[in-house]
Amino acid sequence: MKTPDCLTRRALAPELRDLHSWPTVDPSALPEARRTIFLRREQAIRQYLEDRSLTLIESATGIRRAQLYRLLARCTTPHADGRIQGFRALVPHVRTRGYVRTRPTQPAVPGKRGGAAGAMAQLLARHEVLAEFLQRQIQLHKVYFGARGELRGLRATHREFLNRCRELNLTGRHYPFNQDLQGIRSLAAAIRRLVANQTFAQAARASGALRVQPLRPPPDQMSRPPVTRPFEAVEFDGHKLDIRLCIRMTDPIGLDRDIELERVWLLVVIDVCTRAVLGWHLALATEYNRHDVIRTVQNALQPRRKRTTFSIAGLRYESRAGFISEAVRAAEYATWDWLRYDNARSHLAGETLATVCDMIGSHVDAGPYAEPNERPYIERFFGTVGSTLSHRLPGTTGSSAQDVRRALCEPDGKRSLLVSSEELAELLDVSFANYNGTPHDGLGGRSPIEMMQHFAQKPGVLWRTLAERYRQNLMLLQPVHEAIVRGNLRRGVRPYVNLYGVRYSSGVLGEASGRIGKPLRIYFDPEDMRVVTAFLASGEEIGPLRAARPWDQTPHSLRLRQEILRLKRLKEIDYGDLSDPVEAYLKYQQRKSRTRQRRMPHRIAEAARAVEQRDTRDEITAETASTESDNIPAVSLPELGKGQIFR
Repeated sequence: MKTPDCLTRRALAPELRDLHSWPTVDPSALPEARRTIFLRREQAIRQYLEDRSLTLIESATGIRRAQLYRLLARCTTPHADGRIQGFRALVPHVRTRGYVRTRPTQPAVPGKRGGAAGAMAQLLARHEVLAEFLQRQIQLHKVYFGARGELRGLRATHREFLNRCRELNLTGRHYPFNQDLQGIRSLAAAIRRLVANQTFAQAARASGALRVQPLRPPPDQMSRPPVTRPFEAVEFDGHKLDIRLCIRMTDPIGLDRDIELERVWLLVVIDVCTRAVLGWHLALATEYNRHDVIRTVQNALQPRRKRTTFSIAGLRYESRAGFISEAVRAAEYATWDWLRYDNARSHLAGETLATVCDMIGSHVDAGPYAEPNERPYIERFFGTVGSTLSHRLPGTTGSSAQDVRRALCEPDGKRSLLVSSEELAELLDVSFANYNGTPHDGLGGRSPIEMMQHFAQKPGVLWRTLAERYRQNLMLLQPVHEAIVRGNLRRGVRPYVNLYGVRYSSGVLGEASGRIGKPLRIYFDPEDMRVVTAFLASGEEIGPLRAARPWDQTPHSLRLRQEILRLKRLKEIDYGDLSDPVEAYLKYQQRKSRTRQRRMPHRIAEAARAVEQRDTRDEITAETASTESDNIPAVSLPELGKGQIFR
């Protein structure tokens, strides 16, 4: 981030006004003349941040207003160690930024040395592909340090570097071709800087080390620093609920049949400071994946309100229950600084981490796998969920061998007591709202909502919020999918993209014949694959793309589509362009025996729920269309025939 040349105390971030956190300087190590200047500058900065008047500061220290603003901007400049410069920027003749060359490099003059300072850095800054090339050379160990610290493989890397420069249309008038040695010494210095900017482990491996001694922090830094404000750190984890769900479907002869789901995952994000539940997601799958992880993050970011109706008779919220975004409106779309989780494979997916870091702007703290003490708050929360909810339901499987035996001894006649997925969603909603309004011993007898309200009213406590462009479309938090536009002008096939076995297009993309063969960036909701959002490689939005028939009828998830396509490849299921694949899948499952149905109960439950949601949506759409049919403008046939009709 570029720091302004001048900075006032009003424009200074609140967290930077605490001078106790600034890096300091030992004045006794400075010569007398430089020490005097440093102490005057330090005194001026301290008095300025204590809201002293500029006139008094100038009379006491001799530092003028304009110089004071520039010094404050230097102090807030980022340092190479990850912190700000602090009081280190006040030492005379200390550089806070490296040299940046602005003039073009002139050809070397025989017998004269110099004149090319910063030329290599200027070249790498203008052409990022060259910097990426050097990074790959280091990672592939094609250029490395020898036993005596010499740079091996430099000449071969230099030759390839010059070839890359020629591909960028650089000629003999440009650097490095206009130099006697064609920049080989500057290239060596640039490679050394790239290695020095890496972590120690990376730099050691680049030098040929086979084993790297682990970095052990001092005893006083073995534990994490304490969390002092909301959204400074959150914990995330997944928990398998000890419960059996019941999904009811109708067989071909009209009788109801119940299918049990014995594996349900609950994914939760909880705030460390206030113990508040920020968001959760219920995954009806044998194992949750990276899409479920990002769905949980989306639910934690977007505002949540209380339900108005319940299907369970007598279910209601407590008087103090609620959700954080509803009780504290300033917490809507609030983002966190640190996300803590374990090393489960679905958590560590590369695209998942990249999405969390780039889009939300948070850091990640991946603790060891299966170590609950590293995430004590969310592990304790899951224990509360088990004791107050899942273990008290009639369909519980328990958490011990005695509980499992007791659950297995239940007669088949009690299967009707099993909880449905819709009922479980309502129970979780009420339970988490009540949890946020319940006093906690760890919070001094306050509830998470009361703690969040206390910090929201406290002066100087601020948290970041999600950017406006992501609020309108949380789908952008999902991993991007690269797709190539297909089509054929000679055969009259309009442009489209293939995404997980289905074609997608729109009116805008269908007319863009010049996009054929070029890439698009696709974002999609893995819970509803009917519509995706497309962007050009340059970042410009194309708009929504809709799935081709028959996949545009019923909302379906990526998991369900992959299962239907798998059965179609095995020729166990068939559907045409006019039949719904989800309904065909349900009919196929209804023809199967009970034993075979138990192998894929989660996908059956998902398909049944999707068809039910589609029927409800169609009823609402039909009512809306009947009321708005009189407002549809008439279009003449000649206007419809202006465009060329494609297959």
